[in-house]
Amino acid sequence: MLPGQPITEMDKKIMWWENKGKLVPRRELIKTPEQIEGIRRAGVVNTGVLDEVAKNIHEGMSTLEIDEICMDYCNAHNATPACLNYEGFPKSVCTSINEVVCHGIPKAEDILREGDIINVDFTTIVDGYYADASRMFIIGKTTPEKEQLVRVAKECLEIGAEAAKPYCFVGDIGNAIDKHARKYHYGIVRDLCGHGVGLQFHEDPEVEHYGKKGTGMLLVPGMVFTIEPMVNMGTWRVFIDADDPYGWEVISEDEKPSAQWEHTFLMTETGVEILSY
Repeated sequence: MLPGQPITEMDKKIMWWENKGKLVPRRELIKTPEQIEGIRRAGVVNTGVLDEVAKNIHEGMSTLEIDEICMDYCNAHNATPACLNYEGFPKSVCTSINEVVCHGIPKAEDILREGDIINVDFTTIVDGYYADASRMFIIGKTTPEKEQLVRVAKECLEIGAEAAKPYCFVGDIGNAIDKHARKYHYGIVRDLCGHGVGLQFHEDPEVEHYGKKGTGMLLVPGMVFTIEPMVNMGTWRVFIDADDPYGWEVISEDEKPSAQWEHTFLMTETGVEILSY
């Protein structure tokens, strides 16, 4: 709260929790109506990118072709891919196949085959505002085990979103997600997490997909963040591919398949609103 600003009911609730020793958001994490509209516009384009991928993804195409689809869509909509050249990442989109948990780099030699599952993760910048989402795609017919993994990963995202209520805590989201994954003996990746987004690519809070209720940062109306559980068929542990010259590709430790879905959410007075999916 800035000096001279009137104290709102939300400020009072935040101060009450802060006095209880809880981690509360800084004022700049609570977006203004103008900022929310900017992020919403970015979200529309970001969703459009993934819709375009969904129309065109098929067996026999390379992941480099997916990158080209994303770049073409951005160019046609006056948008910028946030991933391109971000800390050395060489492409516009992350394409993660089977045991690649996240940050897979598009390549001409990575050809989609019958039975593959692939996560396509894209972040769009429009007029300086960011939106972030990812989807899973099944190439042709796959195994029942992979189908279940993809389905449960989406359920984890949905359950996490249901747990995200105004004046709840990040730990409430993670607790709900982890409980659901454990029913299937799946591992929730702990080394990577969701995050605040909107004015920058990555902001506070860190949104972990496991944890205890009542822990982590308080979530209040006006905050924008992702929920993006990475669900492994086996262990939750991961490693960086030693053969990746860029040091980005994350793989499940036991090299079993992994699945992930991600939305950008706005916290409102009644729950979350999806800004990009």
